[in-house]
Amino acid sequence: MIFLILALIAGAATILGGALALYTGLKNVDLRYLAGFSAGVLISTALLVMLPEVKGSLWAAGLGFFFLYFFEKLTIIHACQERECPYKFHHVGWLPVSGLTLDNVVDGAGIAVGSILSPILGVTVALAVATHELPQGLSMAVIMKAKYRGSKILIALFLAAMFTPLGALLSFLIPEAVFEHILAFAAGTFIYIGASDLLPEAHEKFNLKVILSVLLGGLLITALGIWT
Repeated sequence: MIFLILALIAGAATILGGALALYTGLKNVDLRYLAGFSAGVLISTALLVMLPEVKGSLWAAGLGFFFLYFFEKLTIIHACQERECPYKFHHVGWLPVSGLTLDNVVDGAGIAVGSILSPILGVTVALAVATHELPQGLSMAVIMKAKYRGSKILIALFLAAMFTPLGALLSFLIPEAVFEHILAFAAGTFIYIGASDLLPEAHEKFNLKVILSVLLGGLLITALGIWT
């Protein structure tokens, strides 16, 4: 059941990110470094750790990439700083939260399947999820502040966070024969989030430190692969 603990920790990063946005001055800090680091972790985890495990399931990675692209455009979810969020976020409702929960279900399933295939794979996937959930939770709290009070935002973030362990628990219903497909699907979503969401936000302006933060995230996962 170690994968459930990993999923709970990864999901808690959503709440932590939201709390930082609501109760600290972090929302006013340049978040491009965190976004860049998260992008490096997500993309390198998908390419260097997850996809080598799936072999013949690369089609599922493509499915995960385009599915999240389509669903994200419907639910308007991406990491952004408050001053960069477009006007449409002023009309944000609970639909983006539903998209966040679906994303977390996939993350949780990826953590569980990864843990079953290899304990270190599960830990690495959970680390990638946590680094992504922190800025995502922060962004969701910022954009929801335009319409909701802090208590409702925390409830929404808590519910979203709980869908990560729920996704892990649902892995019990997944036949072992499709484990590789699930892991590949999750890898596709990681690549989409890292390359399409986080990297563009991190590189709104040229900044060498942002580039280094992306590389640091990638090198972290590479180092984990070397020493395990």
